Amino acid sequence: MQQQNSQAAEAFRKRLIATAKGPRGAKDMSREEACEALTFLMSAEAQPAQVGAFLTAMRFKGARVEEMKGFLDAMEGSAALIAPKVDGLLNCNGPYDGRKNALHLSLAAAIVTAAAGVPVVMHSSTGLPPKDGVTTARLLEALGIPAYREPDRVSRDIEEKGFGHLHAASYLHGVERLKPIRQTLFYRSFLHACEVMLNPAGAVYSLIGAAHKSFLERFATATGERGQQRVIAVQGLDGCDELPLEPVAVADFNNGTLSKYTLDPADYNFSHKTHHPCESVDVTARLVEEALTGKSDRHLDAILYNAGVRICLGNKTDDIGKGIRLAMELFESGQVAEKLRELQH
Repeated sequence: MQQQNSQAAEAFRKRLIATAKGPRGAKDMSREEACEALTFLMSAEAQPAQVGAFLTAMRFKGARVEEMKGFLDAMEGSAALIAPKVDGLLNCNGPYDGRKNALHLSLAAAIVTAAAGVPVVMHSSTGLPPKDGVTTARLLEALGIPAYREPDRVSRDIEEKGFGHLHAASYLHGVERLKPIRQTLFYRSFLHACEVMLNPAGAVYSLIGAAHKSFLERFATATGERGQQRVIAVQGLDGCDELPLEPVAVADFNNGTLSKYTLDPADYNFSHKTHHPCESVDVTARLVEEALTGKSDRHLDAILYNAGVRICLGNKTDDIGKGIRLAMELFESGQVAEKLRELQH
């Protein structure tokens, strides 16, 4: 049996013991301790059993804000980060395992937002449990938009086209080494939550999704306190950054102050309606392309509403209603379709 005698291995052994004492007995970590623990797990020295044990222990204990910050420090510390030379970059993100229940319209809203002059970065993965669903990466590929570019090329895309996508396989190197183990565990872990909160392009604004209302405050706080100007966490569709055409809970971290409220599409003259169920990647791509090119208005309300939220968050307008009106003008002028074509070439 291999013996682990390094200081890092011994420190992790003690950390695992303290973490695996159940929800009542487990000891919370400081930001630095959480960073050290995940840094060890992403190293070549960590054993698969240790990774599985820690992910399971944290699933029962639950991650606190300071621990989330430390995990994010470790994840970004082993990643290929970018810093595109643009003003007011908006980071939009949902779970890396994608969509299983509701039609994926987050990307459509992001493209409209880019057409409005707000630079957007998205990031995602493929093949992650438990959903292994329709991810942004898969949808981009189906639309004929590159999804696997190297980070420096993504940075240029954002600078030149106002939109870029980072695939985990191309930039999130440390966490990607854990992917085979995560695929055998099947359940969601703190890594799933932290992937949502990553800010790999140094954006000043973020719109992030959470599956449960209880996570919103922690997500917005952990993300915002790591240096962003404003972060809005929403209880979105499939836990994503997409707001439904129904009232939704929001946690808004704005310049160091956290507020909680409800966003209601009825306040912007949209009727409440049930979202379209998830479709295959190819069908989703067809529906998105039809919407963005003006061939169908079936999903226009959902896209306009989500684009309006993003345009306002990106500081292009001073309220959501104005953002929605700007998005509508972009559709009517053909600039949304033009932006789609630009990204496809």
